[in-house]
Amino acid sequence: MASRLHVAVARGHGRILVTDSLTYCDASVTTHDVVVSGSFAGTPAFGLAYEHGVRALVAHAAGVGKDSAGISGLADADSRGIPAAAVETMSACIGDGTSVWRDGVIAHANALARALGVTIGMPAATAARRLLDGPSGHAVPGIVNRTQRTALETPAGCAVLMMSTSFVTRANARDVICAGSHGGHVNTRPVLKTPPRAVIAFDGGMARAYSGIAGLSSLDAHDIAAAAVASASARIGDPESAWSTGTLSFVNRCARDRGLVAGMTVCAAAETLLSTWTVER
Repeated sequence: MASRLHVAVARGHGRILVTDSLTYCDASVTTHDVVVSGSFAGTPAFGLAYEHGVRALVAHAAGVGKDSAGISGLADADSRGIPAAAVETMSACIGDGTSVWRDGVIAHANALARALGVTIGMPAATAARRLLDGPSGHAVPGIVNRTQRTALETPAGCAVLMMSTSFVTRANARDVICAGSHGGHVNTRPVLKTPPRAVIAFDGGMARAYSGIAGLSSLDAHDIAAAAVASASARIGDPESAWSTGTLSFVNRCARDRGLVAGMTVCAAAETLLSTWTVER
């Protein structure tokens, strides 16, 4: 398999790595590296990079959304001594690191990034090169919550909350997954390996070319019901927030066939989906 981390720039001990998702960060990422990612710039997503240690981060604003959750990682990164920035929602495709690198325009930057010369309106690639001038980073383990929480249990299956669709397992085959992830292609690929009955994810502010929901649309071809949570209605990265206050901005054909409509609450959507299945799959 080709590497999911592409080296865009190498300079001395430092590199700029481009990746579609921070879930792809692994032991090859070092404290000398700047990571440019298609992930949203929230604290839950940044935690996936912190585990390995990074010099700096550039990610996607994902519509900013409720409580500025789409860029919550910037202030958190400041507190950990890590420069970070986010590109404007419509400037690049979410879930597509190459688009963030080539097309992204900086819309938000933390104090440490600004001190290194990152400015609003700057191309993401230029910003990443500025960040390469910063000091090496350090690993911060233990931030990512990989647990699954059952929000609703029925004889036909459960509504299960998790931070990322990458945490889906075969045990979720009868479940409706409510994830903190955006609904881009990079986040629906893991679902296809161990498919649940349905997926509810965030729309990521829709983003360029409707990339925030593109993966959910593609699940129709696999007969998987899917829906997106409006970024203004709940905090992206936080499935409990989606369950409590989230409303749907998009439903795919399979979900519409099972009674879901835009504007429905997330918990009502899960209840509706589970009510349409018998105990046997």
